[in-house]
Amino acid sequence: MDAEEFTVSSVIPASPNRIYSAWMDERHHSAFTGARATVDPWVGGRVVADDGFIDATHVYLVTGSRIAMTWRTRDFPKGANDSQVDISFSPVAGGTKVEVTHSKVPAGLGKACEKIWKSLYLGPMAKYFGEPDAMRAAYAAAKKAGHLPLSGIKASRPGPRRPFVPAPQLPVEEPGEDEDEDEERPKKTRKRVETKPIDLRELAQAQAEARKLAARKKAESKKKAEAARKQAEAAQRKLEAKKKAEALKLKQAEARRIAAEKKRAAAEKKAELARKKAEAKAKADAIKRKKAEAKKKADAKKKAVAQKKAAAKKKMAAKKKAAAKKKAAAKKKAAVKRRPASKKRGATKKRVATKKRGSSKKRAAPKKRRSTKKKAAPKKRRKVTKRRAAPKKRRSTKKKAAPKKRRKVTKRRAAPKKRGSTKKRAKSPAKKAKRRTSRR
Repeated sequence: MDAEEFTVSSVIPASPNRIYSAWMDERHHSAFTGARATVDPWVGGRVVADDGFIDATHVYLVTGSRIAMTWRTRDFPKGANDSQVDISFSPVAGGTKVEVTHSKVPAGLGKACEKIWKSLYLGPMAKYFGEPDAMRAAYAAAKKAGHLPLSGIKASRPGPRRPFVPAPQLPVEEPGEDEDEDEERPKKTRKRVETKPIDLRELAQAQAEARKLAARKKAESKKKAEAARKQAEAAQRKLEAKKKAEALKLKQAEARRIAAEKKRAAAEKKAELARKKAEAKAKADAIKRKKAEAKKKADAKKKAVAQKKAAAKKKMAAKKKAAAKKKAAAKKKAAVKRRPASKKRGATKKRVATKKRGSSKKRAAPKKRRSTKKKAAPKKRRKVTKRRAAPKKRRSTKKKAAPKKRRKVTKRRAAPKKRGSTKKRAKSPAKKAKRRTSRR
């Protein structure tokens, strides 16, 4: 099976010893990789990282300089040998150059392993050691994610335990050889201590001083304990205030996020409404355009039909006119044929005297021939006129004024004429003559 090999490197802003010690510390290892890890910092020790995805064993360790180990992941095929990793730490300007040489990688897994080294180790380590407060933030994130404390990680294979070093054994001496030496050694003797008489005053004074010292020490310890307690309470209050501030910040951030989401949803809704409105307007415009085109076509069709009818009417009138002319010519010709032709040009026969102009008889006008075909009378279209409804009379709220009573005008009778004498007047003879002539 073909094996792959690659080398990746990066400059990390920290000293080699600091990077090495962080690598060997489980908490730091978990913090900068962002996943649970266990590290045994001795040769033959086991390294389990990325929540058990990576399984390695230390082969060679040089503090602050080199780490060599066997390395495999869960993606390695069954029965494949472990790959080899050699990590070197060399100081350069601006920090430490960390160079990782990975060899004997199974075919097809080289790019995946290279990506793991860049995304899980080199990139996060540069940020972890380079940016201020990044270490504290990464540690807090690892603790919040439950990567600390590190316990109960299971891997695909058991790792070697801490190497057992037996305690040094002392040589056992035989009893026969050292018997003479024991006899030669001098026996130990107790020294006698001379006793002095005890002064009770001095003893009481010493006891009083001892009590004072104990009380002073007790007060000092009590004072220190009180100060420590107060300091712990202040730290606790500070921590609680910090937690409250962080919770408030998180709450504000959540409120801002919700407001932003609402704003975005409102904007999307507004845009959707505007889009629908534009689509409806476009549809209405299209319908209007279609109606206008249909109306235009209908008008053009009506115009064409009217023009056609006018042309047909004109043609018919011309035809009738030609037929009338033809008929008149034929009639004229027939009238000429009916006249008696003269035998000779120089005939002496006198023409029949024409009747006087004042004769009452006139020539009869030629009768027009009636066509056998009867023209159909054009149908009269009835104009349908809608009757408008009579407007309703509004009832005025004002009361109508009572009509004024008209005064009856009575004509006065003329006064009777005064009657004269009963004798009749005698009529004059001139008037009598006029009446006679008028009667005649």
